[in-house]
Amino acid sequence: ETINFSFVEERWERELAGNADPIRLLNPIASQMSVMRSSLLGSLLAVLKFNLDRRTDRVRLFEVGRVFFKDASIVESDTTVAGFRQPMRVAGLAYGGTDMLQWGSAERAVDFFDVKGDVQALLAPRRPAFKVAEHPAMHPGRCASVWLDDRCIGHVGELHPRWRQGYEVAQAPVLF
Repeated sequence: ETINFSFVEERWERELAGNADPIRLLNPIASQMSVMRSSLLGSLLAVLKFNLDRRTDRVRLFEVGRVFFKDASIVESDTTVAGFRQPMRVAGLAYGGTDMLQWGSAERAVDFFDVKGDVQALLAPRRPAFKVAEHPAMHPGRCASVWLDDRCIGHVGELHPRWRQGYEVAQAPVLF
């Protein structure tokens, strides 16, 4: 489990969340941390990159945290800030081999179906439906939306090749 800052790079919001109008901080703690996140995926990729730079070849991550959206219908209270919705979200990432290296089985890289199984286990005993979809952070044709009770609750898929190259990741991590 990782715990990351809620303020992130504006680039992450544009590229990974498709958010062209993020919530800007008036006084950021660092110039690269100038907006509030609307997705947990950028933080997970940063943690992956940190681990890869230290020669870790198998990484499994998840985060449960708040994301931030502009919403004029939210009023000020002791738990809310007027004009901003702050829901809790969960996201995860898998990279590298499915198992630790062992002599009794061939090495296999994690794929979409491994992480889809993780999402199903996370939601059990409920049974989500998976439908072909597109997401700004994910590879076209290798992404699915996750549905519960006729409502889309998220996405699962491989990191888009453009972002994989931009973040200098050797193989495609699978995200949800």
